[in-house]
Amino acid sequence: MTFEVSALCRGCGKCVKDCAMGVLDMQEGRPVVKDGRADACMDCQHCLVVCPEGAVTVNGVGPDDCRNLDEMPIPPTNEVANLLMTRRSIRQFVKADVPRGEIAELLEVLKYVPTGCNMRHLVFKVVDSSSKLASCRQRLMELLVAKMDQLPARMQDIVRDWQEHPEHDVFFRGAPHLLIVYGDPKAVTPQVDCDAACAYFDVLAQTAGLGTTWFGFLTHIVDAVPEALDVFGVPRGAPFHAMLFGEPLVDYVRCVNRKDGARIEWL
Repeated sequence: MTFEVSALCRGCGKCVKDCAMGVLDMQEGRPVVKDGRADACMDCQHCLVVCPEGAVTVNGVGPDDCRNLDEMPIPPTNEVANLLMTRRSIRQFVKADVPRGEIAELLEVLKYVPTGCNMRHLVFKVVDSSSKLASCRQRLMELLVAKMDQLPARMQDIVRDWQEHPEHDVFFRGAPHLLIVYGDPKAVTPQVDCDAACAYFDVLAQTAGLGTTWFGFLTHIVDAVPEALDVFGVPRGAPFHAMLFGEPLVDYVRCVNRKDGARIEWL
């Protein structure tokens, strides 16, 4: 860890109070790294971003490397609520690729997804064209046919139907793109981190006019046939979650009614 404080520091101590790992301390009116605590820094940069004077540089990152929050307005609650309530799982997609640059812009935001203890261990594996995904689908089909006896009965029915009627793409739903988020099984909260990243992508994609659906089938497939991850270049045994996405072919005209969607219990 490197920690530098410029002459702008007024000794308010906000950086010390906000250090979750207790790395910092106040000495003679200025923040310093405690003896023997430097390795405990998890590089969350809270000391940097909480400093009102812009006096802190941590691990080579300073105020000039960051955007001020007054340049990043947050949408009001009702607008965010509308986004969450109107989001739908899309299972009909336009047969066209989303430009790679547009996908890359969304993935840049995913670098800010929270991870347990800020380990930032996630990898975003993207199938960026329908032709590439078609190749992956074919390889997966061949593997599933070869491993048919290892599949649950319901999945066997889907594979057989897929063989006879390739247009019945129950697994991939005709989506042009696939995102698989995988991570380090030794991380603090590896599966939760993958799920959170997919949730972030799910919401963000809607703002770009894209449709998504959670690819839960891949989890079930891998549970039965771990070799399926080889098709997508994901290490076996890695925690992961996946999403299909592309331009939606269907438009919805109203929000569904979810009054019975969850039970709320107050303690």
